[in-house]
Amino acid sequence: MTKIRIGTRGSKLALAQTRLVEEALHACWPGMETETVVIKTRGDKILDKPLGEIGDKGLFVSEFETALLEKRIDLAVHSAKDLPQRLAQGLEILAVPERADARDVLVQVKDKLPQSPVIGTGSLRRRLYVEKLWPGAQVKLIRGNVETRLAKLADGEYDGIILAKAGLDRLGIIEREKERFHFQPLDPEEFIPAACQGIIAVEGRADWEYREMVEKLSHRKTFLSFETERKVLEVLQADCSQPAAAYSVIEPAGIERERIFLTVMYGGQESRGEWGVEERYALADVLSAQARGNI
Repeated sequence: MTKIRIGTRGSKLALAQTRLVEEALHACWPGMETETVVIKTRGDKILDKPLGEIGDKGLFVSEFETALLEKRIDLAVHSAKDLPQRLAQGLEILAVPERADARDVLVQVKDKLPQSPVIGTGSLRRRLYVEKLWPGAQVKLIRGNVETRLAKLADGEYDGIILAKAGLDRLGIIEREKERFHFQPLDPEEFIPAACQGIIAVEGRADWEYREMVEKLSHRKTFLSFETERKVLEVLQADCSQPAAAYSVIEPAGIERERIFLTVMYGGQESRGEWGVEERYALADVLSAQARGNI
């Protein structure tokens, strides 16, 4: 086998996620050689505007898809929540490893927020829930990587910021910075995560000769949640410019049966339900229509 070239963004979090994929590949196939190829995206270059004002989720993906199609890389590692609704022709998601903690986290310097806190986020979904849970809060734009955002919090530009727990865990920040910051995970029933938050997606060419090898890295339940939550985004036609969320959990229900519990939010309206896992797409259709129809 030739060396596998893996494309990634250059942030510490992106590199940490790529290392997880590399380690999984090496664990399955000892001696495999991999190369990390850092690619800068449009989304990495524009840091002074909310994502919804810049464009769709292709901001963090299109350069990787070009590199894949031109065979400059063999795989691309993405945060699944950054994927656009449609991938470029000839490309597929080959694997999704097991999902990390999908919750959002309120990060503060102090244990308690002031009465009218300044809370940083660049997400319309997070803005909506911040304003709902902390009436009187001033929501202020924050962009940049995790370390940049924490530095701004420490400098007093914000009273709190919202970050994804999966990213904090993958970087080891909660344990390392527990004396400096207060980390409060937010209940996903009250602060619904973004669709596919906490999931890593490995993209590659549909006709790549080693695709079946990479497919073995997938975690079955995570892949089912990935498919279901992306189906919600498809039905809602949601992107970075719209406040939307989807979160699913798959649980056993009797002998050889599983049920999927799905929550959908669109424009502040929420809808919840549970069906058999084999009916997950139909459930996504129904709940998405309910959430959208209530606006």
